[in-house]
Amino acid sequence: MKTDEMNMTVAELDELCRLYMDCKLSVFEEKELEYVLSQTSLTSPAIEEVRALMDIQVIPTCSLKKSARSNRNWNWRLYSGIAASIAIFISVAIFFVSPQERLPDNNGCTVYIAAYSHGQKLNERDAIASTDIAMARADSLMQFAALTEREYMMRANDIISETSNN
Repeated sequence: MKTDEMNMTVAELDELCRLYMDCKLSVFEEKELEYVLSQTSLTSPAIEEVRALMDIQVIPTCSLKKSARSNRNWNWRLYSGIAASIAIFISVAIFFVSPQERLPDNNGCTVYIAAYSHGQKLNERDAIASTDIAMARADSLMQFAALTEREYMMRANDIISETSNN
């Protein structure tokens, strides 16, 4: 298609659309019209009707120029990403550099503990007591879960045996 044909006016496109609806265009001319209608942003009732008949959807042309708002969004994302990276780096550095309480393990290994309760750092004795209480609660919960599971399994077996006997 020549570049001259792409610079058509609305009146010229309307005339071609009327010819299309009257079935007076060749197959080649119909294909050219279809191409022109898919590339142009011109509009009129006849043009829109032919676009609907040909099932053409106009692809909007986007400008390559970025808006100031998209640049601001990009800058905001960049700076927040840098700030998050720095915060993570500082947190990790503080964790490894800060002194922590050391407790000897049964095997002679050193264990590092830093325990907090309600926002307050616990000393060694309170941290061990708190850990022992939490472990006892966890063991109690696990025993309760095991008993409950056994009871439900026994009920399920009873139901299965009753249904198989009937």
